[in-house]
Amino acid sequence: MTKQINLIGTHPNIDHPFGAWLNVNDIAVTATKCHRELTEINNEEKDDLILWMANKLISHHYTNFRLEQLKKKYAELGFEKYAEQNRKLPVVDKVKKGNATEILLTEYIQSTLNRELIKVFKLKYNPNVDQAIKGDDTLMVDFIEGEGANDIKIFLGESKFRKTPTKKVVEEISSSLTKEKMPLSYSFLVEEIAKNNVELALKLDDFIVQDIKDRGQLIYTGLLLSNEHTSKFVENNLYNDNPELIFISIGIQNPENFINLAFAKANELIANPLAL
Repeated sequence: MTKQINLIGTHPNIDHPFGAWLNVNDIAVTATKCHRELTEINNEEKDDLILWMANKLISHHYTNFRLEQLKKKYAELGFEKYAEQNRKLPVVDKVKKGNATEILLTEYIQSTLNRELIKVFKLKYNPNVDQAIKGDDTLMVDFIEGEGANDIKIFLGESKFRKTPTKKVVEEISSSLTKEKMPLSYSFLVEEIAKNNVELALKLDDFIVQDIKDRGQLIYTGLLLSNEHTSKFVENNLYNDNPELIFISIGIQNPENFINLAFAKANELIANPLAL
């Protein structure tokens, strides 16, 4: 079993969109590098993948309340104005790419662990949808309870998109995930969970993040989405002695087009919300 599997689990099989889209290669680990390389199985446009990603964009940006309101207003006059007033999908290119890459990291970790983790869909609460939201890119909790014992892991992530990879971006992701780094949003996550599940929030609130980190159960996940040369740049420039860090590279032929197509499909779905 590779260290990459120990940290985040096994790459999903072809029944999952990630498995059908990307090949996996867990590259040999060194003292300063733990890298999972993901590359396109083929570069053809995949309607099923775009639709899946579009639905993930919507689920990460829109609350159930807002989606139900959009459906209600769809048949009424002024729907376009109402939809624009309550728009949650960004139109600013940089924000679209950043949000999509965060979502990919969140969904990928859940796919490798094969379960939903405790998280907050922070993009739903962004008061300015065309501006990047501050805080941890990804913060998720895996909480297991049973037979009188409990266990917890925290997954802290940093993700970036680049049309072409560079040494600088690899170093930026790496430097943001050093072994001294602590989650900024854990208390926020607990507060948000408490709005719907007080019992779970109380259990999470009993854990001290430093204790979790000291047990090696704070897992650091970096993600770079870029072109087909991404893996080479990661291999040549990643240097990080954090023993709980895994760097995931996704190298595809046209990453910009992938994100644009996904947002276009998401906007198409929102324009006819009864189809959701």
